[in-house]
Amino acid sequence: MSEDNCIKFAQNVKRYRELKKYSKGRMSELVGCDVSYIGKIERSEKYPNLKMIFKIAEALEIPAKCLFDFD
Repeated sequence: MSEDNCIKFAQNVKRYRELKKYSKGRMSELVGCDVSYIGKIERSEKYPNLKMIFKIAEALEIPAKCLFDFD
């Protein structure tokens, strides 16, 4: 994935999390990771593996493909 798409992915994670009104702490509880990891994903400092992408999508109650909607 290009750097630009990684940034867009990170923005989508943050946008959907905020739409659900989840704190980073709540999100980390739902996906089973450290709260700092959520922050790093949203700042494009870390890139989740496929399993974590599906956990994030499930926690946000959206299809995983929505996280890759870059239009």
